[in-house]
Order: sequence, then structure tokens, then C-alpha cells
Amino acid sequence: MLVLKICIIIGGILSVFMIIFHSQFYKLFNWKKDFERITQGNQKIFYTIHFALIFLFIAFACFSLIYTDELSQCTGVAFGITLSYSLFWLWRTIWQIIYFNPHKSNNVQKLVFLHYFLVFIFLMLFIVYLIPVIFKIFGKY
Repeated sequence: MLVLKICIIIGGILSVFMIIFHSQFYKLFNWKKDFERITQGNQKIFYTIHFALIFLFIAFACFSLIYTDELSQCTGVAFGITLSYSLFWLWRTIWQIIYFNPHKSNNVQKLVFLHYFLVFIFLMLFIVYLIPVIFKIFGKY
């Protein structure tokens, strides 16, 4: 079904945007200054986790754009992958709302737009990966 393929493609494209966004964190969030205050070991851990996350987004994007048909049909392991992507983005949406609440920060003005924009993007990623799963579960495909 074309709608399900479009959902997976949108997920892949949004994942590419997440790759681009995350690749700019060093500049956007002035990590050079912040990293001067932490140990070299913690710097390495932080970079490692961040690069692993970027790699995960690359995998999301590649799988979504290369294996669109399989993921949209949610058969076999594609069901688990698509469901996992969806649940990842649900978790990330909830985490953004609770943990990164801009009203608990000193730079409220600067962060409010970014916060709600990210909530919107994460919610969209959750939904576009969930739709094929719902169609598979309820037999609409």
C-alpha cells in the first residue's frame, strides 16, 4: 500500500534530518567550552555515545530508504524493526517532554521553540513508523 511506503520514506527522510542536526551539536551547543570542564575520559564517553546515536540514525535512514517495501509490509523481522523504531521515537518524545523541559532551564526563550519543534519531529517519527505496524496488526494491509 502506497500510504505505508510513504510513511517509511518520511521516517527515513526525518532520520536524515536527525543525522544533520546531531552532526551540528558541537557548534550549536558550544561543546568545546563545556568539554573544557570535564575529564578527558568523560569527553570520550560523551563523544562515543553521541557518535553511536548518529550511527543509529544512519541505520534508521538507510533501512527505511533501502528496505521501504519490507518495512512497510511489516512481515517477519521487518515487523520487529518497524515496531522498534516506533517505540524508540515514542520514548524519545516522552523523554523530550519530561527531561528537556525548557521551563526548567535558564535559557527558556532560546529553548522553547527547539523543544516543541523536536517534540513535533519525534512524534511524527513515532507515528510514521507505527502506522505500518497498526495496519499489520489489524489486517488493513
